[in-house]
Amino acid sequence: MKPTDKRRVTAVECAVRRYAGSVRQGSVPCRADGNAEGQAANYRDAAERAELRAEQVRQVIMTHGASLIQFVTYRNFGLHVDKLFRDYSGESLRLRVVDAIDRWTGYGCSPGVLRAICRQVFALDCSRQP
Repeated sequence: MKPTDKRRVTAVECAVRRYAGSVRQGSVPCRADGNAEGQAANYRDAAERAELRAEQVRQVIMTHGASLIQFVTYRNFGLHVDKLFRDYSGESLRLRVVDAIDRWTGYGCSPGVLRAICRQVFALDCSRQP
């Protein structure tokens, strides 16, 4: 991750330190293999990926002139599509993302901006095909 804002790096590092401390104290369950360092590293990777996706989504909505008040909604859409990418692939992924676009349009998002997020952030063609 190449952040331009040092606050984002600090926020991720702070979150990882808190998470690792919670694992050590036992307030967050540790993996079955007991590898707390690996668990914290996975948490760090996920947090960095989420920050990167949020920044990419922010750039897309800014170029499309979407309202800043809808940033959280569009960011949540990006996180949802990221999760779909981890769970599905191929045609099933594309169909799930098309369904997600329909659902998030109901939340007040512009379908054009949602498709642009899919295209520019995730390199996914989410147009409807017969």
